[in-house]
Amino acid sequence: MSYVNNIIIVHGFLSTPRHHWFQWLRQQCEDADIRVLIPQMPKPRAPRPEKWLAKLRNTIDMPNEKTWFIGHSLGCITVLRYLSSLHERLKVGGVILVSGFAEQIETHPELSDFTATPIDFDLLRKAIKHRITILSSNDTIVAPRYTVKLREQLDAELYSFNGCGHFLDCDGFHQFPALRNILRDHLK
Repeated sequence: MSYVNNIIIVHGFLSTPRHHWFQWLRQQCEDADIRVLIPQMPKPRAPRPEKWLAKLRNTIDMPNEKTWFIGHSLGCITVLRYLSSLHERLKVGGVILVSGFAEQIETHPELSDFTATPIDFDLLRKAIKHRITILSSNDTIVAPRYTVKLREQLDAELYSFNGCGHFLDCDGFHQFPALRNILRDHLK
């Protein structure tokens, strides 16, 4: 997996870099000589989009074609909004969006500020070489239809899994070998 210089993993609502499969994936990538950054997003229990965007702007060097982003849940819309803010300078190797959405979800109306402003999907389709979405058929937090719509908006590949919930540690996701394999296959 050594063609990539950097992978940035952005966690979601109520989460931290220590949750779920994030540290496991970091170790898998670092073992392949890929630098991984997992920023601690501000106030994950009461997130504000402007604070999350500021965190990424202040933490990440200008991404390039050797940079990949992996977002989980609320981290997906945050990644897309951050990348959209870079405008014409934007060229990114890829994004992998796990349980992603780009519109208000009924399970968490308190997150509606994250989806209030439209995203420039035309820009993202042109600027991001590899666009990948991942969903679980029984995700009760981000219903699969939201990730399917996001896939359509981005013209992304879709990987669908059965019975994986929201890909949380409480769903058994302390590791995520399928995600590692998807990433590895796209980095060849």
